[in-house]
Parts: sequence; structure tokens; C-alpha cells
Amino acid sequence: MEIRGPFYNQKEAARYCGYSASAFADKLRSYDLPRLGPNRNRYARSVLDLWMTDPDQFLPKPIKKSRKPFQVHV
Repeated sequence: MEIRGPFYNQKEAARYCGYSASAFADKLRSYDLPRLGPNRNRYARSVLDLWMTDPDQFLPKPIKKSRKPFQVHV
């Protein structure tokens, strides 16, 4: 994935994607969109375009459970 700007804060990214700020925040809970910048509060337009085209690509990866249960030795 090539990451290119411009870069948007969350409110600008929501507007770019056609969402309200609150709806976009709700979406972010379900998807792992890369957050960029020194404060990790920017979204690249190239990533937003890809997310709107193929959102499944940004679904969180499932956590694999170990086959053996964790055992505590006392």
C-alpha cells in the first residue's frame, strides 16, 4: 500500500469520506486504518480512498488462540 497525502485530521477525513464526525469515529472502532503523523492523528487520502474501495482490507486481524490452555505452575 502506497501512502500519499494530503493528510487529514479526523474531522476532515470524515468529511472527505462523506460521514459525520461521530459516524466516522464509530467506523474507526471497526477498522484498523493507519494513523499517521507525530501524534498519530492524521489519515492519508490514499488510505481513505483504498478503505472506501475495499473496507474489508482494513478489518482487524483475528487473534489466534493457542491450542494449549495457559497453565500456571505453582
